[in-house]
Amino acid sequence: MKLVDLPRYGPVHRFGNHHVYRTLMVLSDQKRKGRKQIADAVGIGEGSMRTIIEYLRGLDMIDIRQTGVKITRHGNAFLSDLPIKIADIGHGSIALGKECVAIQMSNNGNKIKLGVEQRDSAIMAGAEGATTLIVKDGKLIVPPDYAIDEHDPALAKLLHEKFNLRDGDAIIIGTASTVTKAEDGALAAAFDLL
Repeated sequence: MKLVDLPRYGPVHRFGNHHVYRTLMVLSDQKRKGRKQIADAVGIGEGSMRTIIEYLRGLDMIDIRQTGVKITRHGNAFLSDLPIKIADIGHGSIALGKECVAIQMSNNGNKIKLGVEQRDSAIMAGAEGATTLIVKDGKLIVPPDYAIDEHDPALAKLLHEKFNLRDGDAIIIGTASTVTKAEDGALAAAFDLL
C-alpha cells in the first residue's frame, strides 16, 4: 500500500509511508498540534512535514486551522481499518540491534516469501534489520520452515501474549539501536505488504 507516491519530477521525498502513518498516530489523540511539534514527534524535518500535511489535507484525513492540525473522522477511520498492531518487545535473541519492535499484520502471511524483502525495507528506513514470521497451524514460523516455538519458546510466548495471533498473520520484528528506528523499520516493511 502506498500512502504517498514518489513525485514524477523534482526531488525525491525524504520520508516514507511509515512517516505518514506516524503523523496520523501523533494526531490520533484529537488535540491540535503545530507543524513543528508534529515533525519533531515523527522525526522528520518541517519541509517534509509540510508535504505530508498537504497530502493528508487533500485526502480529508486532517483539518488545518490557525490553531493547529487535527485528525478528522476520515483519518481516524483510516487508522482503524489498517491491519497493524504494534508492540515494543525489548531485546530478544532474534535481534541484531538493542531494541525490537514487533508489528502484527492480520491476514498478510500469504504475501511473505522469505522475509528478505521486509528486511531490506526495514534497513532502508533506518533499522539494523528485521525478522519476518508467519503464523501457520498456530505456530510462529520464520519462512520457509524455522519454528520459533521450538527454537525460541520465550520469544514465541512473548509474541502470543502481546498479540491475538491467528493463522495467516504476519509478524515483522524491526531491530535497531533505538525503539523509534526499530519501529520505523518494522512499519516500512509492513507497508510494503499492504
